Amino acid sequence: MGPFHTAVPARLMLSALVGRVRIPDPIAALQPRAKGSDRRLPYSWNPRYPARIGVMPREGGNADVRWFDVEPCYVFHPLNAYDQEDTIILDVVRHPRMFDNERLAPNDGASTLDRWTVDLADGKVRESRFDDRRQEFPRVNERLVGKRHRYGYAPAFGDGMTGTGDLLKHDFVGGSTQTRSFGVAKALGEFVFHPSSDGSAEDDGVLMGYVHDRATNRSELAILDAQTLQNVASIKLPHRVPSGFHGNWVSSAD
Repeated sequence: MGPFHTAVPARLMLSALVGRVRIPDPIAALQPRAKGSDRRLPYSWNPRYPARIGVMPREGGNADVRWFDVEPCYVFHPLNAYDQEDTIILDVVRHPRMFDNERLAPNDGASTLDRWTVDLADGKVRESRFDDRRQEFPRVNERLVGKRHRYGYAPAFGDGMTGTGDLLKHDFVGGSTQTRSFGVAKALGEFVFHPSSDGSAEDDGVLMGYVHDRATNRSELAILDAQTLQNVASIKLPHRVPSGFHGNWVSSAD
């Protein structure tokens, strides 16, 4: 799992809403800068600019892109997306705005877990809210990327992207969310799922992620049962591991 702050800040690609636009990593704004330097990010929110989703057939080209309007917002990370008959289902972490009043970090309104249903026949997007708790870095069982999923996982955050110590497990079929609390003094990174076997059920496996204890400034690698969110193992580390995101599990057999 990569470091939260890097010597050369990671670049994110924002393409879901306004086309292919390369932007700097907003998390890099939190790292120390030289005295007197301008830490503001080099872009800002424009309330007059609409938001839309572009849909292109897998075998299509530029001329085949269809655009669908959505309520103005900002999305860093989708949880997953899949086709369902004449619709496309997208589960995304939606920010109501970004880099508007706050130009130093992603802290301009509470993020929520929303579902966008793109109706290809009607040419519209139906927007619904699944969970209104602030969260980021959502993940699914990687075997289901691009396919219909039932479960998703995400750490919860407070103001200023401060961790609350809670890990959320969303059940999109049952319409419920299970919470595992590590304690308010803990900050969670992104949790990665690994199945127990090739043919196991969707949530039959483990979740792995770093947990930072702000009181001691040390971290642990937490390994949880993905079905119950209970401890399987915990590897205590003698120092802090900077929070990471976009990690993946790679088997030694691959």
